[in-house]
Amino acid sequence: MANEAYYTSEHYNQQRRLLINGDPRALICFCVDVSQSMDEWWIEKGGLRRNTGSGFSDGHNVNYFNLDDIRPGYAHYKKIDKLNETLCSLLNELKFDRELCRQVAVSIITYSRFASVRYDFLDCEVLDVQSCKCSVERAETAMGDGLRTALAQLDEMQNDLKNADNDYYTPILVFMTDGTPTDDPRTEFAKVRERVQNGELFLFPLGIGEGADMARLRDMFPVGKVPQSFSERYKMIMPEDYGTIFKEIKDHVKRKQSVMVSEGDSIQSAPVVEDININNNQMGESIMYKYLSGLA
Repeated sequence: MANEAYYTSEHYNQQRRLLINGDPRALICFCVDVSQSMDEWWIEKGGLRRNTGSGFSDGHNVNYFNLDDIRPGYAHYKKIDKLNETLCSLLNELKFDRELCRQVAVSIITYSRFASVRYDFLDCEVLDVQSCKCSVERAETAMGDGLRTALAQLDEMQNDLKNADNDYYTPILVFMTDGTPTDDPRTEFAKVRERVQNGELFLFPLGIGEGADMARLRDMFPVGKVPQSFSERYKMIMPEDYGTIFKEIKDHVKRKQSVMVSEGDSIQSAPVVEDININNNQMGESIMYKYLSGLA
């Protein structure tokens, strides 16, 4: 059947784990900008001897240089490499934490010209951390599509947990970008604000590099709920900034704030793909859930 073809083996195995392991889940969805500008370098001020030229790429001005022209002793990194390094470090800590590995489920969404599900929700104990690394794609930044896909992923997983009679903690969305959108994300920003306002979502909007538009990211929060020192605290420039904010995310997970119980109606969201042959789990119990319930 067409509906059965929609599910991957990882999705199937995760559904079985939901039935077997009844621990409440802490859901973390990482929504990562992989536009071409994420392939650029950050160099500590004063660390570059000279530029070899300049140009325009991915919506902003860029300078070109030779790696040999970076002065010894000055910090420097490629943005996508530093992001992957820090993300994998966090996931490894969660994976090898004896308590959290069974309770934290992670999904990774990437977006450039379009959004895609890089990694469907998996419990950290079975996560292949190295395969979670993100790669740079095209020279556009479709923030709206990325957010829409991330919210749909969270909704589907919460529905799966409810169908399996599992509880879950308030989900976490970690949204990362280094620039400005090339689409119009105002509708998706409004949906995020509503969920944050209603206590249905914890949000970490992270600006990567000096060109990140922190004023726009601040707009993802409702009035009165913007974190203190937001523009400084959530902007990652220096190498240590990455570790600091990801430690804050881990500490937040360990605190396990605000449990949402799996009772009442399932959360609904518009399917990312409009297709009558695809089960986007919009109507409660899915074919997959019914099948696995009979096996459990």
